[in-house]
Amino acid sequence: MAKNSQMASAVHIVCFVAYAGEEGTTSEAIARSLQTNAVVVRKMLKLLEGEGLVELRQGKNGGVVLARDPADITLGQIYKAVEREEGVLSMRSQVSPRCPVARGMRSLLPAVFGSANEAVQDSLSRTTVAGLLSAIP
Repeated sequence: MAKNSQMASAVHIVCFVAYAGEEGTTSEAIARSLQTNAVVVRKMLKLLEGEGLVELRQGKNGGVVLARDPADITLGQIYKAVEREEGVLSMRSQVSPRCPVARGMRSLLPAVFGSANEAVQDSLSRTTVAGLLSAIP
């Protein structure tokens, strides 16, 4: 299975914007830091803006700034903005209804996955952007 690095990219983006300070930065500068295309960054910025984490400014002197203090932005909030799936772990949508293993997994795994997803969210909610920035040399 492929690993999803969307959350890592989103955290990188928010930290980069926070590091830039009140003057803000541009999607092009963020893209250079992530070594990706600015279009990819702009899509992510729209998701972050939708959750009230960043402000996008249009026009000649446009760019992006944080909408809140870095101490008030948690990784849990960033996760909510960019990850559209309910939790890290989820059930397969289609399995054989005749298979006893498939039926068993359908009844057993939701509780296990639910606990794991809650633990992830709790952990992410304890880490702030300010906390991450304070550890950058």
